[in-house]
Amino acid sequence: MKLITTLILSLFLFISACTPLAQVAPVPALEASTPIPTSIPTLTFTATVLPTITPTLISTPTIVPTLDPLRSTPPTLMLHRPNLQFDSLAFLKEFVKILQQNKMKVVTYRDIYNNPNITATEQGRLFIITIDDISLAYPMDKRVVEMTDILQEAGYTAVLGVVTQTDYPYPETVARLKQLSESGWEIASHTDNHANLGKLEKASTQLVYDEVLPSLDKIEKTIGIRPITLVLPEGQMVNNRETLSNMGLYWVVGINGGVTYDSRDKILYVGREGPDKNAEYTYKIMKMRFGF
Repeated sequence: MKLITTLILSLFLFISACTPLAQVAPVPALEASTPIPTSIPTLTFTATVLPTITPTLISTPTIVPTLDPLRSTPPTLMLHRPNLQFDSLAFLKEFVKILQQNKMKVVTYRDIYNNPNITATEQGRLFIITIDDISLAYPMDKRVVEMTDILQEAGYTAVLGVVTQTDYPYPETVARLKQLSESGWEIASHTDNHANLGKLEKASTQLVYDEVLPSLDKIEKTIGIRPITLVLPEGQMVNNRETLSNMGLYWVVGINGGVTYDSRDKILYVGREGPDKNAEYTYKIMKMRFGF
């Protein structure tokens, strides 16, 4: 038995010596772990600033229309205070309605003086109203006051022809004229004594000066503005216009003709039309005369 055990052990040793041991790959050594960054680096970008391109403006020349210096006179209505023959107050009420229906713009001669081109750019849409024989020395006629009220209520102005006469103006008349002047109404000279200048000129040019110049001075002294417009008594124009232009006048308002004027002249004569039959008929007559 001992012998058998010895043989088995010898055999086992023999077999083990003849069989190669299994090759076991060596375990690689662990390297130190790579540290993980604690923060993410910030990437910096450099912005390229593009130059601002300013477009070149091509200027287009403004086309200014050439306005004809020869102008049409705005149709002008001549009124006086009411009398037994004609009720100008009732007439004016009806005429104002016609102006409003036709969308006419009521202006004064001073308005045109301050803006000369409106008679070219607004031709056919302008209208002028004049009221004569307002005396600086006496109370303003109540019916004339009513006429001014009607125009003011309509938003219209007018040209008031003032006869100065005395050196003692009536305070209430002065106050009313000042109020109207400050509201855009025009105070025009109607001479000092309502004299026919055409007849005076035939006698002496000096008489024309003596009649017009004091009137301008008195209106400037009492109202605070010197007239540039002369409303001719009886509509009679003088032959020598320089007589009037030398006194600083610009507009001279008569009756005959005067439907056109040359804006280059230093003194301008213009005409006007009186009432005829009724307001509607007068408006038609004025359209034929002034061509608006």
